[in-house]
Amino acid sequence: MRVKKEINENEPPKWPVKLLQALAKYTFQTGGILDEGDHIPNVLSDSDCKIRHALVCEDSMLKISQTRFGRVKFLQIVGCTNDELKFAQEWSTRKILNLMKNFRELGNDYLLVDLKRSKSIFELDSDLRRKTLRNLKKEGSFMSFVKSKCFWRLNLECSSNDGNFKPYDQLTFNIDLETARLFPLILKQRLDKENSFIFNGIDGRSLILIPENFSNSNCLVTKENPVQSNGEECQVLISKRLIDSLYIFFQQLKLDKKEEIGEHISRKFFFDDLNEFSLYLRIISSEKILNFFENN
Repeated sequence: MRVKKEINENEPPKWPVKLLQALAKYTFQTGGILDEGDHIPNVLSDSDCKIRHALVCEDSMLKISQTRFGRVKFLQIVGCTNDELKFAQEWSTRKILNLMKNFRELGNDYLLVDLKRSKSIFELDSDLRRKTLRNLKKEGSFMSFVKSKCFWRLNLECSSNDGNFKPYDQLTFNIDLETARLFPLILKQRLDKENSFIFNGIDGRSLILIPENFSNSNCLVTKENPVQSNGEECQVLISKRLIDSLYIFFQQLKLDKKEEIGEHISRKFFFDDLNEFSLYLRIISSEKILNFFENN
């Protein structure tokens, strides 16, 4: 992380230490390892400034080193505004970072973190938002997975697994508020454009959402068996009708306007017209989901 030095500033600021503590807490709670292209929401949420989130990129000044202990890659933390985070999530973190390098307010290639920066790059360049929206509509989202506070459970009647993929008829997917806020984007910018999406959960297991007409040799789900799991990975076939139903559900919740929710919000959806396969979606308070996971 490169911090902008203020004129006549003789002592280093203390807030970067707080930021690094928040990053350590984030990786501990999610179990994730930060890598280039990642985004970290609300890592500076206690701050009164506009720089509240962080993006991660490969450090352009410190090159990859090959040591006798292995390969070392240096990552850089870059502060961003709500607007910049939103477009990084909806389009591409790497492409937003490349756009940020065009602005001297961020030190160009240095990508300086300046908590006093009051304008996003889309406010500094009034035409940039229109160009980015055009590219987003054309390309969709490049975000193919997320490590978040989520976990899934299969129906208990056939939950035992020997490591081989088996079909299931009931799936419960528990997500926190931050993950829920991403769902409309995932539905419309990934699944609706026939791209898969992976949720890496707090227990290290993965849930893979697979749209209809998705072609991949590792895809095991079918219309007859829309839920398949080997215990560590769960594949879920999402029909166009289910995408639309989920999107309407999340739009009605208006989670982007809520700081927090109550105990939880839940809804049952069906994969098929005969209602033989069900998805039980539960949105849990961000503060309570870890406790909920440990007790379920």
